[in-house]
Amino acid sequence: MDLYSVYNQLGILFLTILIGYFLAKIKIITSSATQFLTKYVLNIALPALVIAGMQIPYTPEKLQMAGSVFLLSIPCYALAYVVGILTAKILSRDHSQKAVFNFGIVFANTAYLGFPVFMVLFGKESIFYAAIYNILFGLLLYTLGAKIMRTHEIAPVHKNRIPLKEIFNPGVVASLVGLLLFITALPLPVFVIGTIDTLGNTCVPLSMLTIGAMLSELPLHKMFGNVRVYLLSVVRLVVMPLLILVMVKYIFGIDQMMLIAIPVIMAGMPIATNTVLMAIEYDNDAQLSSQAVLISTILSCLTIPLMILLLSHLH
Repeated sequence: MDLYSVYNQLGILFLTILIGYFLAKIKIITSSATQFLTKYVLNIALPALVIAGMQIPYTPEKLQMAGSVFLLSIPCYALAYVVGILTAKILSRDHSQKAVFNFGIVFANTAYLGFPVFMVLFGKESIFYAAIYNILFGLLLYTLGAKIMRTHEIAPVHKNRIPLKEIFNPGVVASLVGLLLFITALPLPVFVIGTIDTLGNTCVPLSMLTIGAMLSELPLHKMFGNVRVYLLSVVRLVVMPLLILVMVKYIFGIDQMMLIAIPVIMAGMPIATNTVLMAIEYDNDAQLSSQAVLISTILSCLTIPLMILLLSHLH
């Protein structure tokens, strides 16, 4: 792993986030433009990147690897849920705040930031395995995630239903379509592949600009005074990837680099922006969730390179 090249590429990612922040601050990227970019990335660019990244030649070994990656995601999310409960109990007694803390440990920014980091580290083919790992995120977000955020005893009827449309979101559907195309080796016309590839190539820069623009909408002057948010960020960015590393490498005895790197890097991503949206949806502490997203994203600029350095010594 060429660390110099990796750090240069990570620098490009984080600088693009900063550019998105300032472009939004001076209104070149407006609030409506941020909403459009968010929808475009989630519904078009990210699914296209996933499908394009999964267009690799079929081999039984790769299919077995994909199955291993998916199975590995289950205990990783289970561990995150347990750590989230313990962290929430330690940091707060307020049910609304505990929900935000728990949710923030379970759900990281695995797509917006995680996929670009994988492209930088391992190339486009790694998106195939990252997308497989991320399927469980999409399935859990509106099931387990909603359960965590549902802190009020009596919730509106529509909030108790399992929203199939949200569970089978474009990211999950794209992963399943890409997997089907991989297994069947169905040849697609060159112009179709080219179009998907072109749209997928817009994902990384637009994702970074969108993250920056979204962070610019948070009330900055209220963001930095909550010590518990820093503790939460340390658990999210440092403790979780270390626990996952110990579990995968030393308890499960896995020594294949990709199988170690995928769950560890995913676990080291900052708190998902969905945390703010879910906190608003379920009448929890929206300001606390905004603080958690902002602080963890800023601190991840330091922790992600350190995590990659650690992985490089295991290789």
